[in-house]
Amino acid sequence: MKTQLFSIALLVSSFTFAQTWNTTGNSGTNPSNNFIGTTDNQPLVLKSNNIESIRIKANGNVGIGVTSPDAKLHVAQDNINNQNLVLGKFTSFGPTGGSAIVSLAYNSTAANLEVNSTYAGNGFRYGTYGDFNIENEITTPDFGAINFITNKKVQLAIKPNGNALLQGKFEAKELKVTLTPTADFVFDENYNLPALENIEKHIKEKKHLPEIASAKEMEKEGVNVGEFQIKLLQKIEELTLYVIEQNKQLKKQAEEIEELKKSNKSK
Repeated sequence: MKTQLFSIALLVSSFTFAQTWNTTGNSGTNPSNNFIGTTDNQPLVLKSNNIESIRIKANGNVGIGVTSPDAKLHVAQDNINNQNLVLGKFTSFGPTGGSAIVSLAYNSTAANLEVNSTYAGNGFRYGTYGDFNIENEITTPDFGAINFITNKKVQLAIKPNGNALLQGKFEAKELKVTLTPTADFVFDENYNLPALENIEKHIKEKKHLPEIASAKEMEKEGVNVGEFQIKLLQKIEELTLYVIEQNKQLKKQAEEIEELKKSNKSK
């Protein structure tokens, strides 16, 4: 009988110890047996002030402020609090304010997505305080583009060589294209202004202006906006020189006609 009572007491003691999880910390734990959670097909719910704050579903989805998370991390949004999700805040200013606040990285030093990149340190990203960087550090010219996809199509792509591709219309209040040289070389005294007769001949044969691509070429190859604008400016400047020259000839002819009129009256 004593042996049975001792065995029961030992079993109760073991069971009591197994169910204990100290709030001040635990040692000698084994994550296979010691954990906070459920062992059946039920969610784990964390509450404060008897209000549910976090729920971990049986499938592993985690919800914050939502009772049925449908993703690995589902954070509920509302229109009352303007800081629904705060992952980090700077405590200093300038380009040495701190390292990346949010980093989803391929490794510890090559982040693919960052918010608020700052100074040269572990996880250094290019930019200054308050930047939002989406980055891929692959240096090969053929791989590593940053793609924006909707409707299962790449709508916007930024290539490793700096070229960008946009499938659709581009609208902006202002667009600045920097390209040198400009077309002011037309006004140089040594510029060889094409003869109008040669331009006329070229138009009759080619059906487009000299140094300007044909419509078929534009449809096939596209148009470099910066270079095309400079070429158009060049043609405008050439046209201006033709007009100035014609204006001189008209003035000269007008003066000659006036002289003829005076000569006729004196006879």
